[in-house]
Amino acid sequence: MLDERQIGDLMLTEIESAERPSVLLDVDRAMTTARRQRRLAQGAGAALLAVALTGGGLTVPDLLTPDRPPATAPPGAATSEGPTGLPAALTTIDPQRLYVRFGWLPDGLRDLHYQAGLLQSAPGVLLAATNGRDDDQRQSVAVSLLPKGVEPSAPQRDSAEPAVAGDTAAGPELNGGPSVFASYSGAEKPEAILRWRYAPDGWAQVRVFGAGPDMRRTATQVARSLRFVADTVVPMPATVAGVPADLRMINVSVSESLDQPRSWHAGWTWTPEPATADPGRQLARTLTVGISLYRNVTDPTDRAYVDPNTTLAGHQARFGGENGNESLTVYDVNGATVSISDSALLPSGGTRALFPAVTLVPQPAAWHTHLYR
Repeated sequence: MLDERQIGDLMLTEIESAERPSVLLDVDRAMTTARRQRRLAQGAGAALLAVALTGGGLTVPDLLTPDRPPATAPPGAATSEGPTGLPAALTTIDPQRLYVRFGWLPDGLRDLHYQAGLLQSAPGVLLAATNGRDDDQRQSVAVSLLPKGVEPSAPQRDSAEPAVAGDTAAGPELNGGPSVFASYSGAEKPEAILRWRYAPDGWAQVRVFGAGPDMRRTATQVARSLRFVADTVVPMPATVAGVPADLRMINVSVSESLDQPRSWHAGWTWTPEPATADPGRQLARTLTVGISLYRNVTDPTDRAYVDPNTTLAGHQARFGGENGNESLTVYDVNGATVSISDSALLPSGGTRALFPAVTLVPQPAAWHTHLYR
């Protein structure tokens, strides 16, 4: 997972709120952090995006060849509609599984992200796209799948003020049933929140923020074009062998920017803690492996500055750590950067020992995430 600090302290701090925290993603804050972290990943080879998904009080046991980008068109244009649901609500979220994909997006949303498993303080599935802006022009679309029996709640606001529920309105028929548009106070820009049952006991949500003149129409078109799947493994740019058997995978995350210069990164997270443990405890003790597209940055003032202090297997690398924690970044491994971060779960030198067990795809520099399709 990424952070501006060294790779050992990788998860974002829980977003504090005076109300019960939302179990839905605050996508604008998370993706702003994501863009900042991706710039670091390009130079530091960091692993996963840390996405702030809060779920205070939530107890859900045991959860956890490119062709083209998603089609873009004006909101009124016709699109082929796919299934808007799954056969059953998610009770166990397999981090390595792909559950949902975009079919259509508004023009200009080129930063794409998918994540499944334990996100921040609750399990879930996130699919998001933004226009890459951090200012008043930012736009985003976020799709959230909630586990079985979990109810949607209010979004987080940048002001930290509680978002008070407003009027609701009937939405289109989705997945053979009704949907609803929810509204809340305190939105920094126009937004539309569309909710429906992706399965009899599971909620899906599309939140459109600052994207186009007719938010509800955009949200409807995004929802109708989603592709739900349940038997596909998330494509990754490498395989990792040699992870200790007592570690449990809790998260897989992939991101890609289709702008130039193009960038992507993908990563896995493991923990020794049981699924029943507090999410914060699980995320405090992790082993992460991340792969990103290598970019040589020679400007020392750039946060993505490539700064090796050793070599490994003939590659420039940076190694650090203390108190049993280790971080290793290996640069330009056939066009990719490999990063490994260990919270004292491996023996001394374990990150170096694990590096040879990371097997990249034949041409990682040309690899695309599944989000590109």
